[in-house]
Amino acid sequence: MSDPVQSAKVTLWLGESLGFWIQTGAFLLSALAAAFIIYHNGKLSRLRATIDLIMHQKSDQELLKCVSEVYRLTDSNQSFSALKAGSEDLKCVLRVLNNHEFIACGIRSEAFSESVYKQMQCSNLLKVYRSSKPMIDDLRRKHSIPTLFQDFEWLAERWKASPVKKIGKK
Repeated sequence: MSDPVQSAKVTLWLGESLGFWIQTGAFLLSALAAAFIIYHNGKLSRLRATIDLIMHQKSDQELLKCVSEVYRLTDSNQSFSALKAGSEDLKCVLRVLNNHEFIACGIRSEAFSESVYKQMQCSNLLKVYRSSKPMIDDLRRKHSIPTLFQDFEWLAERWKASPVKKIGKK
């Protein structure tokens, strides 16, 4: 009578049994699926954070008032750098600039979705940047802080070089 162990043929590939390779393949597929899910959840989290940010901006009455004031100053061609220290106009401009700096920092560190925010706010951000650039330069010189509003400047220059594309009619 023959021994059952000897009569069973073990298929080997690269020195390992078929069962080993099936188990290894299943493990690798699970690891790849987990990595994809983590990546996808991170992307969804950035989108959600961006949408939450935009919704908050649209409901923050003080920020909306300041943005309107900045646009009024821009439309009247008043120089932001000529604003008096401590004035309400200056406080509004700084609030808007700080808000844009926060967002630009979040985009640069990938906490927010740049594509979604750009699609919704590109022209507004560039308008504020064009109007406030002389003031930012003055503040940097006056306080000897060359990095003041650097993330806002980085984002504005980036978007200026590659603005939102016009959607064609179908």
